[in-house]
Amino acid sequence: MQNNQQAVLEVQHIDGILRLTKNNPHDNFGMSLSMINAMGEALDSVKDGANSHAVIIDAGGHGFHAGAVAVTELQPRLEDLNRDDFQRLVELGHALGSQISALPIPVIGIARGGALGGGLELLLRSDMLYCLDEARFSFPEVTLGFVAAWGGTQLAARLMPFRRAQEMLLLGESISGVQAANFGLVTRSFPTSELLDAHLTGVLDRLRLCSPASVRWTKECLSAAWEASLDQGLSKELEAETETMDSGDFYKGLAALGNGSVYDYAAGKAIPKKSR
Repeated sequence: MQNNQQAVLEVQHIDGILRLTKNNPHDNFGMSLSMINAMGEALDSVKDGANSHAVIIDAGGHGFHAGAVAVTELQPRLEDLNRDDFQRLVELGHALGSQISALPIPVIGIARGGALGGGLELLLRSDMLYCLDEARFSFPEVTLGFVAAWGGTQLAARLMPFRRAQEMLLLGESISGVQAANFGLVTRSFPTSELLDAHLTGVLDRLRLCSPASVRWTKECLSAAWEASLDQGLSKELEAETETMDSGDFYKGLAALGNGSVYDYAAGKAIPKKSR
């Protein structure tokens, strides 16, 4: 277990779960340069998926993820920023976003209070994103002279109905957690933290029963569905099934099924169905 309470990012690795909690209230739990670096280093530790079966990205305080405060750190004065700085800012966000989405294990974002700007854009790279009904989400960039360029324009336009994405991005107005769930921007919203936590526990328990090889390659297939043509996606499925079955995980799953049990891949053993 790792636990660094003093750092801008609290890192805990317990029972195969890497939990990253933003711990920088002085930056309103936003994406500072130090946060970007800390998160990148933490994610790099599980890039091969070994000894881990999920990542959780959360925020302290009220659970609200603020935006890219890194823009204020690139030069001593905002007036000193130049085109190279503008491009560097975007590249920082793109690199961390790509790192999140490329992980072979599920990434779960928790935004109890919501998120805005760069904080939201990075959370959209998660495989699952949960919030409270009263949470608020926004891309305020157009009201501040920016563009939602850490993937916001592209991800929102793919996740949400296009007309909803246009309205949200072009007006910079916020939506509630309930609306975000209805529009597909987040996976689900919950009326209370207790219900959110209970659902999260269920998700983590369920992931123990999912083959690491199957999860890894299913993520690749889903990425192909997002980015590629149908033919390319079907080709990825062929590769995925071949590689997954070659891992031998299916022997364990089918053997457990035949015995009336389920296979806990995290524990490396079959367990009775009633225990889960």
